[in-house]
Amino acid sequence: MNVLEKAKLIKELHQLLDGLEQRSLSFFEIARSKARVKEIFALCDEPIFKKQIFKFKFHTQPEKAVRDFAAQSLFQLSFRGAFQQDKALKSALYQYPDSGWAILYDPQEGWQIWLIPAPNRMALISGWGDLDDAYHWMLQQQQNYGCLKTDQEIRQIQDLIAQNIAKTLTEKSLATSDDTLETIAQNKEFNSIDSSIAEVCSVQNSPATDISMQQSQTSEGSQEQSAIATEPDLSITASAFDQANVENSADQPPIIKNTPEMLQLNQYVAHIQSLHNEDASLQQLYRLAIPDLPEIDQYIDLLLHGAGIENWQHQPIYLAEQINQQGHFIKYVALLGAENQMQAMQFMQLFNAADQHALAAIKKICWIDWMDHFSQMESLFDVYTHKALCIWADENYMPFIPAQLIQTQKIIQFDESAADIKTPLLLLKERQKVRLIHGQKRLALSPTESAYPYFLLERHHGISWQMIQMIISQFKSPIDCRELYKEIQKHISD
Repeated sequence: MNVLEKAKLIKELHQLLDGLEQRSLSFFEIARSKARVKEIFALCDEPIFKKQIFKFKFHTQPEKAVRDFAAQSLFQLSFRGAFQQDKALKSALYQYPDSGWAILYDPQEGWQIWLIPAPNRMALISGWGDLDDAYHWMLQQQQNYGCLKTDQEIRQIQDLIAQNIAKTLTEKSLATSDDTLETIAQNKEFNSIDSSIAEVCSVQNSPATDISMQQSQTSEGSQEQSAIATEPDLSITASAFDQANVENSADQPPIIKNTPEMLQLNQYVAHIQSLHNEDASLQQLYRLAIPDLPEIDQYIDLLLHGAGIENWQHQPIYLAEQINQQGHFIKYVALLGAENQMQAMQFMQLFNAADQHALAAIKKICWIDWMDHFSQMESLFDVYTHKALCIWADENYMPFIPAQLIQTQKIIQFDESAADIKTPLLLLKERQKVRLIHGQKRLALSPTESAYPYFLLERHHGISWQMIQMIISQFKSPIDCRELYKEIQKHISD
């Protein structure tokens, strides 16, 4: 087969796979497309079409595709399985809380990856989509947190464990095998092994080496559940690590059983309420309600980590912009009592998961700078924008400005390009007023939003309406918001 023939087959293969992914074909067309794909595979060497074959298997053989995907990754030994129900996934993933990752599959939404970023922490969750994109997201999180050991690193630690056990058995002559593990646990050389061995124990016992899709029955009726099921490869007896596991459990933060009912926030009394979420309860995450400020719920959710209640004023306040799946701003989220940035991100993600919301950015601020500003939306926006320090933002992050702060009447009239949900407003701040330069179509697209993405120019930076008018006159209609902003910025820098 020459190069031209292969190129034609690849083009046809892409067309067939696109048709299958769109899910708009009839049953007859689906069957015909799958048959044709198999014919193409039969005509060619698998390495040539490896990527296309792998993609096709996700439609026809998802269990084999997941097995192949995990086997080709760097982290097969810490893979906990693939599931179609999040409850089953949580059960498998949190059974070994030191590290691990798992895959959630939905026929309509696609794939998600759940990743434990640190021992005994809630999982981070990727967005829905292609498995390749989710895995790329996981690699980015791995770069940030270093939470997973590669298969090679795990095997090296396993070899170290085996060497120490063999050395101990050689030095100590034991009468019976029942006494062996006890003696090893007491031996100083074994106890000097790196503390990461306990983590390897959990990985070694995890269901990561064999993948099969199983059918399970629930008490409510017959229900399909896609899951990974394996027999653990116990080359080293797990009970030999009981002492290490006990030591790890001692490092876990204590659970505060008696959480107070109220908390003093400046001049206000906040009531501590449960979130009616099992995972949130386990993590001691609560909502704060202020009866004297009933309107506050419209623009901010106040959360509290119960384990940090004794010194929450000495910890940063973590603030986030919450958005829905379409990208609309919902409200701010404030978290008190988090021990560190990673924990704050996990708790906010846990809080958002119940309503399938997301975060645009997370910032932190000290209590003194924030305590006088959370009771009003305008004041909260100002302190969030100018005093809070950003610790994380979405890749395509655009900040949001409350709708009530904008003077929506345009001073300079011109034709704007079409707008979508991600189109920002272009604004100019002068004399404590924020005026609209570009954005009538964006406002008309969704006039009931409480806040909009924006670019902000300021008069004291040397910008005038005459300058803006001159720059606009150089554009051809319709004018794009981002292009206009770039040109104004360029004019200022020149």
